[in-house]
Amino acid sequence: MAIERELWIEMIKEGMVPDTSFLSHSVNMDEHVHANVLHLQEAGIDPEVLVDNDVWPIPVTTREDIPLELPLHTFDTVNTLVRNVEEMESSYNKMESVTRSHRNSLIKKISRHAAYNWCPSTDSEMTPVSVSDGAVNRFGLKRISFNDILDLQARFRSLDVQADELVTVLNPFHLADLQAEDLKLYKEVLASGKIFNSKLFTFSGLPYFDTTTGKKKAFGAAIGTTDTQASLMYCESEVCLARGDTEVFARYKDPKERGDIIGFQQRAMALAIRGKYIGALYSGK
Repeated sequence: MAIERELWIEMIKEGMVPDTSFLSHSVNMDEHVHANVLHLQEAGIDPEVLVDNDVWPIPVTTREDIPLELPLHTFDTVNTLVRNVEEMESSYNKMESVTRSHRNSLIKKISRHAAYNWCPSTDSEMTPVSVSDGAVNRFGLKRISFNDILDLQARFRSLDVQADELVTVLNPFHLADLQAEDLKLYKEVLASGKIFNSKLFTFSGLPYFDTTTGKKKAFGAAIGTTDTQASLMYCESEVCLARGDTEVFARYKDPKERGDIIGFQQRAMALAIRGKYIGALYSGK
């Protein structure tokens, strides 16, 4: 069964980061993963700049970098049983279909983790977070506008991050707000795949903010009446994705179940590299 195991693993790997996904627009850290641990170096203090120096010799300093070792998260799918009689009576290869389903579940969960980790917890100078204040839509949320996108981009530009370095990931409701505001501009944006030179994606699994505190909700926390989903904006050289081992766990021809049992495990981690130049926009209530 070794050949089948290799086939299932390849099917999982080839779809882990689709080319059309916002995940592809990040720094790939796979080469820095060893034994499912991400090895990084936190840069030390930047050198001082002297103006009109008249003291010689100029001082010499060293930079002390801090080594970091981060174990990758473990993503496990719940096992699926494919009974022999089901496979025989199916008009398609059910095990291949099940494998694709496991792959899709892994992609969705890792994408949600990435979106959460690439989203700032609260507003700060280096992590701009904006709140929409447009007209209230039928969901009871204040609409975002194209100006909201421009204003958030302006905060990045004030940090010397250019628009073509930015990735914007809108939730479906924010995308609808823009469509309702200006259908012509909306169509132009979708056709180009960019919004004011920033790469544009949409994703339904973005994190939520508590509108009363202005802070990001914990991952997987229950959504309350004061919570609204954010959209994401980040500098693509400031976030990373690292993947480790992909494993398949299978028990073939189980005598009790009269079938095959299969599940997958993916080691991965997505981080904001320095915790800077990541932003969000959420709807006010």
